[in-house]
Amino acid sequence: MSVRVTLTEVSDMSPEELAVYEKFQSNLTRALLLTRGSAAPHLALGASFTVGLLSDLVREVIVLRVAKLRESEFERRLHYPLALKAGLSEEEIAVIEEGDFARMEDDRAALVHYVDECILRHRAGEAAFRALNRHYTQNEIAEVTHLTGHCAMTAMYLDSLAIPLDEDIASWGRLTEIQD
Repeated sequence: MSVRVTLTEVSDMSPEELAVYEKFQSNLTRALLLTRGSAAPHLALGASFTVGLLSDLVREVIVLRVAKLRESEFERRLHYPLALKAGLSEEEIAVIEEGDFARMEDDRAALVHYVDECILRHRAGEAAFRALNRHYTQNEIAEVTHLTGHCAMTAMYLDSLAIPLDEDIASWGRLTEIQD
């Protein structure tokens, strides 16, 4: 895909922009800095999920499934090692990405199916909600839904603006500090 936007150069960043960039040095941050004021809030929202109601493992299942459905190489590259660190095996990741429900435990199948409906139908149906509610509280389901939407929005933003992948994918680094 051809270049659609010119990313903010580090040397051209204001002190405020540089403070945001230093916490998550990535092309995503450089692209978000093209907006007037949403870079720090967008990154802070993403960071909020690391201290939310969902376990690291559940969070990474959601992100990897959204990455697959949205064909987001950025999110996959960033979250694949985080998924392994959270306890998912390479085989489990492949099953999640393939959407092979028959090879998943009931709770994971319900989670992945719910995410699929949110992404593919833009809302989860009653059956998907009820199946997920057998394993998760309403508060957790709210967070599942919010995280799914955040990941989809990030993938859409990166893809629509043709933001190139980072050569060396950024780590979470100081990202959680954005909330402070």
